[in-house]
Amino acid sequence: MIMKKTIDLLNEVMDMGFDREYALSGIDASLDEVLGFENRKPLMDETISDELYNDILSGFECEKEFE
Repeated sequence: MIMKKTIDLLNEVMDMGFDREYALSGIDASLDEVLGFENRKPLMDETISDELYNDILSGFECEKEFE
């Protein structure tokens, strides 16, 4: 399974034009729901599956289309 860093996801979402706090809030909410709050790691250390990374990114892409 390919794993990607959560910090990279945050940076990619910010590159799409989203504010850091907004992006972080959305990513955190998604990861808390999927992984559970108690299973989270610090942003710089956390890795998530390629599939989860792409699912969250896709959500932000859809949101961007409706702006």
